Amino acid sequence: MAHNTFSLLFVLFAALLAVANGSAVREVQRRDENFPARVPYMFPAPGTNAIADAIRARRGNGTLLALDGALLNSPLVAQGWNQFFTVIRENLTIPGDMRELFILRTAVLNNAAYQWGQHESVGRAEGLTTRQLTVVRFAAEGACSLADQKILGDSLAAALDFADAIGTSVYVPTHIYDNLARFLSPQQMVEAVATAGSYAFVSRFTVSLNVNGQMNAEVPVPM
Repeated sequence: MAHNTFSLLFVLFAALLAVANGSAVREVQRRDENFPARVPYMFPAPGTNAIADAIRARRGNGTLLALDGALLNSPLVAQGWNQFFTVIRENLTIPGDMRELFILRTAVLNNAAYQWGQHESVGRAEGLTTRQLTVVRFAAEGACSLADQKILGDSLAAALDFADAIGTSVYVPTHIYDNLARFLSPQQMVEAVATAGSYAFVSRFTVSLNVNGQMNAEVPVPM
């Protein structure tokens, strides 16, 4: 009798542990809250939509973001987006910290809290420090101060001014272009323009469609 009771308790414990582990996995996989956007989110089940599955394959934990759910209202746009940003995120030669500075600064310029939220941790992983992220978040537009330059270093300070020019006036003055070009090859300058310019588009997309309900949210303060 005691043996049967122990066996039953063991089975119940194992079942509860499995449920808890499943909940933990689901929590780890969830990337966004999926607060309502201006369009419905489309999240095809795995294995039912080749475009959605290709996007899942690029995501770190195989889970679609709120951004993806918005994009999948137009499958061909979602497909082209995924292919293009695979190149921008994974196949360029500009330094990773500079790439993420372009992305995060563009988020600041366009008050795109969603974009910042997706990329702050990536920026840290690429080597941006909290002090540098604070400069990216709060530096005055258009002219990196000497104090900010000391924190960022010469190349990232040049990248900040470059991002501001592309993100605000589109026109990049020669001295700002040449200052960044001191640190990059012609190929990398093309990649810099493509990165800063494309994430200006991303921020306009996420803000205009209120992705994850963050259209009016403030860009977070790095902590």
